[in-house]
Amino acid sequence: MKSIFSRSAYLLALGLSLSLTACDKQLDIDPFQSVDASTALDSETKVGSAVVGMYARLDSPNLYGTDLILVPELLAPDNYIGFQGTFTNYRQLALRTTNAQNTSAEAIWRTAYQAINQANLVIEALPVVATADLKSQYEGEARFIRADMYFELVRLYAKQYEPGGANTQPGVPISLTAVRTVEGASTTQARNTVAEVYNQVITDLTEAIELLPDDNGTRASSYTAKALLARVYLQQSRFVEAGALADDVIKNSGKSLSPTLQSVFTNRNSSETLLEIQQNDQNNAGASNSGLATLFASIGQLGRGDVRVLPAFANLYEATDARGTAQLLYVGTGARPGSLRTGKYTTYGQNIPVIRLAEMYLIRAETSFRANNAAAALADINRIRTRSGATPLTAAQLSLATILRERQLELAFEGFRIHDLKRTNTDIFVPASGTNPATTIPITSNILVLPIPFRELNVNTALVQNPGY
Repeated sequence: MKSIFSRSAYLLALGLSLSLTACDKQLDIDPFQSVDASTALDSETKVGSAVVGMYARLDSPNLYGTDLILVPELLAPDNYIGFQGTFTNYRQLALRTTNAQNTSAEAIWRTAYQAINQANLVIEALPVVATADLKSQYEGEARFIRADMYFELVRLYAKQYEPGGANTQPGVPISLTAVRTVEGASTTQARNTVAEVYNQVITDLTEAIELLPDDNGTRASSYTAKALLARVYLQQSRFVEAGALADDVIKNSGKSLSPTLQSVFTNRNSSETLLEIQQNDQNNAGASNSGLATLFASIGQLGRGDVRVLPAFANLYEATDARGTAQLLYVGTGARPGSLRTGKYTTYGQNIPVIRLAEMYLIRAETSFRANNAAAALADINRIRTRSGATPLTAAQLSLATILRERQLELAFEGFRIHDLKRTNTDIFVPASGTNPATTIPITSNILVLPIPFRELNVNTALVQNPGY
């Protein structure tokens, strides 16, 4: 019986030679035609290629290439976005009719565990890396990616972390050992608790911070790991730790806000980004049925125009705010014309910002305000607002609500929506439509947690399904 790593084992352990070429295509192959992982990672060069392959995997449409950005937005679309497309998986999420056969829920789970297993393979192969600095760097990168994937999984497939609670609610299975054979993939494994998953994420990121160089080109650096850990602590409502890390990144990473928000998305590896998914016109998450530009854009022949921006959200931007004007919020002219679209994703081959400095300013602002340092919070919020031409807030206007609204205005369509609502315990207001009266969906509702994929339950009897599925 194959467990959660069934396909991961086929693709990574039995077919690792594919990842050594940094290929990001997902292939189903015959295991008997493949190379065993213990043989494949037998040199420093091959381990280095496997590390490159880890980053390439993040560009999968099942991860940051599409779903880890889009799915958290679709889970809470009310007064924000609408899904106009025909893909059943996304329509289910937006309409909250998801079931255990949802293909996005299956694909995210499967591909995230593939990335985790590849990180485990790299870590276990480190003894063949003779160059000390490279050995530390590769371990740090593997730990960073493993932590990132577990953080994404626990936020999507488990109930929200409860500050001060035991957090014994089911999380996701943790595996720190690489799967190399079909037999190794046959071990069933139960779900670890939410507390255990967060502890593992924090352990890996803490190690990564010490192992990674301060500057690592377009790959994860020590400051990238600090920024992700700040995000993790914020999700846990550990505001003091989150604020301290965000402050460190702002002051010491060497990063700076780009002149405009638009330039973060139209330029590659801007001064603002701490992590970008590297794409180009030949290698990207997709140009027909997947990819962020594919689903969000409606520009001539480019894009499907599946995701529209609702006027209720667009109206939150004031007239002088560039984030609400033509470059970043436009009326579609291609597929499904006439609706508002985000200008953040407008070409198939553009890089995808995953962590950027503006988020660190917003974290520092929120944590400063919660620590009764309103002056510091106001300065950070206005730094973000004035970059885009929005009117600076006054001290009298500053509140936790205005800080959280600014976070939504700045980080819109970047994969933060449902996670922020959950951590702030904010219920979802559904306005009246036709004969349907207005209603409120509790943010603790079971339907806002993705199902454990049906195929995983069938092959791993130790797994327990989430309530409601």
